[in-house]
Amino acid sequence: MRKFLLGIIALTLTFTSCSDDDKVVITEAGTLSGGPFTFFVDGKVDNVSGITLTGNIQGANTTYVITDDTGNILGLPPTLEAVEGINFDGAGVGVCLIWHLAYEDGLEGAEVGQNANNLKGNFDLSNSITVNRNNGPVAGMLNGGLFNFCIDGTADNVSGVSVSGSPVGSNSSYIVTDDMGNILGLPPTLMALEGVDFDGAGVGKCLIWYIRYEDGLVGLETGKNANDLEGVFSLSNSIDVIRSKTEAGTLNGGPFNFTVDGTADNVSGITLTGTPLGSNSSFIITDDTGSILGLPPTMAALEGVDFDGAGVGVCLIWYIRYEDGIVGLETGKNANDLQGCFNLSNSITVNRN
Repeated sequence: MRKFLLGIIALTLTFTSCSDDDKVVITEAGTLSGGPFTFFVDGKVDNVSGITLTGNIQGANTTYVITDDTGNILGLPPTLEAVEGINFDGAGVGVCLIWHLAYEDGLEGAEVGQNANNLKGNFDLSNSITVNRNNGPVAGMLNGGLFNFCIDGTADNVSGVSVSGSPVGSNSSYIVTDDMGNILGLPPTLMALEGVDFDGAGVGKCLIWYIRYEDGLVGLETGKNANDLEGVFSLSNSIDVIRSKTEAGTLNGGPFNFTVDGTADNVSGITLTGTPLGSNSSFIITDDTGSILGLPPTMAALEGVDFDGAGVGVCLIWYIRYEDGIVGLETGKNANDLQGCFNLSNSITVNRN
C-alpha cells in the first residue's frame, strides 16, 4: 500500500500564478503515532485509542482517511475524535489503514468508494497505522457423554470425549464447573480431563466445557465463575456428568418361619430405617442363591406376597435404591449380577418348612 502512495505524495508541490509572482503552496500531513491495533471480530465494539498527530501540519483542509489494504477508501472521519468513535468490529475480518490527509481545494478522489492511490490535486498523506481485524476464537463442539457415575469410592473417569469443528484461538483448556458455573478444575488437555476422578466430587452435577481464548482473559481460575469471564474467548457446548449416591438403609423384622400347608403366609412388621437415597426403589425377593423371585414395589405389596405358594425353601427379602439405567433387575435374573448405580439393604430371611 505504501509503495503505491509514494508516487502520490511526491505530488505535494503545486505552482500557481498570483499576479506576476510565482507562489509555492506546500501541504504537510504530519506523522501519525500509535497502534498497530489488533481486534477480534466477535460482535463487541472495537475502537482505536491513543493515536497522536505530530509535525508541522500545512494545508487548507485536513481529514483522516480509512482504507483497506489495497487503498479503497472506507471512511473519511474529519477529526481524531471521529476516528476513535469508529467500530472496527463492524468491518469484518481484514486489515484497515488509518491515514491523515492535508490538502488544498480542488482535490479529486477523496470519496468513500474511491481509491486513495488515485487522488489528484495538491495533498499530502501521512504514514499509516494498521488495524488488524481477526477472526475471534472458535471453541468448536464437544462430543461424548452424558456420563452417570455412582459415588461409591471407586474412581469415575470420563472417556470418549472429542472436539469437532475447526477450533481457533491462541490458548485452550477444558473447564469443569458445577451446574452454577463455578470453576472446579481446568484440565489443560484431553488426557488430563480423562484423568479427573469425578467420584471425589461427591453428589451433584458437573459440566465439562472446552474454551479457546486470547491472552488477557480474566477470570479463568479455579474458584471463579465461568459466567464472569472477561476477554476474547469462545466456549463450546457442555457435557453433563451426573454424580449420584444410593443408600438402601436397614431392614428390620423377622426372621419369619412359615409352614407350607396351603394357608396364606404373609410377612408383617417390617420397617426400614436409615436415610435411603436414590431416584428409584423396590423390594426384592430372592431365593438363597440370589435368583430374583419377585419385585414388590412397596411395603404394602411385599406384605401381600403369599410365601406359602413358593413351596419349601428359603427366601430372602431385600430393599434396593437405584438410579436409572440399572441392568438385571428382573424376575428370573440373579441379584448378584446387577449392574448400575444401586445399593442393597441387608436381607430378612423367610423359612418355608
